[in-house]
Amino acid sequence: MYVIESYVDGVATIVNDVENYRCPFRAETLEAAGAIVVSLNRPVLMVELAGYRLDFETRGLTTAGGLSIKTDRESQAQLNSAFTTLKYGLIPDTDWKGGNDWEVVNLDQIEPIAKLVAAHVRACFRGERLTQRAIAAAVTVEDIDSINIAKTFGAAYAVAFAEVMQPAGA
Repeated sequence: MYVIESYVDGVATIVNDVENYRCPFRAETLEAAGAIVVSLNRPVLMVELAGYRLDFETRGLTTAGGLSIKTDRESQAQLNSAFTTLKYGLIPDTDWKGGNDWEVVNLDQIEPIAKLVAAHVRACFRGERLTQRAIAAAVTVEDIDSINIAKTFGAAYAVAFAEVMQPAGA
């Protein structure tokens, strides 16, 4: 993260040890220097957030019954294709390779899996969107420093996932 190393006579020295970055900036006040730090850190956090979401989205899921489900992009597409062909009656069943083993599945068996993965992907993007809004809303160095991507993303993910997966009437 970029931080103010010093502020003297209208010049803020801003550093980032990870990037091996050190640069003086003219800033009329310490608050103005803080605004520079916020503007430098926003894109860094956005990139970190996008990577976090992609990793979270594609690392896979495990059902309550122990079935391991791959959620990489290719597996999502294959699941969607299998669900669609079963839903529209193009085929009666299909061989399906979960993360654990092969199974022959029909629409009734694959629909809960498709719903789980769809809810997961939806929740991942909701988590990213709401976390991105928090990053964009940061005004002060304290605001930026208080952003915990995993925590903010996780809270938004949990709500969005529950909206889809919560049993009816619960």
